[in-house]
Amino acid sequence: MLFGRKKALGDVLKASLLWLALGFSLGWYYLFTYDGRFVWPMPAPEACAGLLLYYFSKLNARPALQIVHWLLAFPIAGVLWVSILAVSAPFFGGRRAEYGWTVWRFSLTALPLALPGPVLAFLAGRTPGGWSWRQMVSVAQGRGGVTPGAWLTYVFLGLAVACLVWQILRYVPIFDLRGKKAGLHLLVCLILLAVMTCGLATLVAVPLRMWLG
Repeated sequence: MLFGRKKALGDVLKASLLWLALGFSLGWYYLFTYDGRFVWPMPAPEACAGLLLYYFSKLNARPALQIVHWLLAFPIAGVLWVSILAVSAPFFGGRRAEYGWTVWRFSLTALPLALPGPVLAFLAGRTPGGWSWRQMVSVAQGRGGVTPGAWLTYVFLGLAVACLVWQILRYVPIFDLRGKKAGLHLLVCLILLAVMTCGLATLVAVPLRMWLG
């Protein structure tokens, strides 16, 4: 039993690192494209939930704290999303899957969106004299600018669709739900995710703004 709990905890920690990488990548994407233009939201559930969690609990704090706040939003959103799926699946006739294993398998579907992160970090640190860590940090904190081509939005949108398709392909064998039951389960879970994310963000925003805002 103890070994099983340690393994489940290890799976959740590994999954959280992948969702941190997702937040890292999406952070650069939104930073690069935030210039008043319309930016496509990412259709993967945990990506959307991470955005909701961040913006509903947004801090008026120094840039470094805002970056940490942003990054932490995505592992929380990812764990919340898979937890809702795993807990509710048996009520729709689905399989009761092992929790840690399920979280880890679902987190792997974030890989396509996480992969561009290091590339965008490299672009942020470019200077006429070569790559600079100081320049990258300056851009990350909003004190410098990078203007990518319109291709960036289409690349991220395509990768997000790949994440979503991969997640659906994971969903079916893990929970053994198909057709109308699967559709109803996913719809209910998405509604619960939106409500719980906004509620959680609103609750944590008050103490965070008191202490850090």
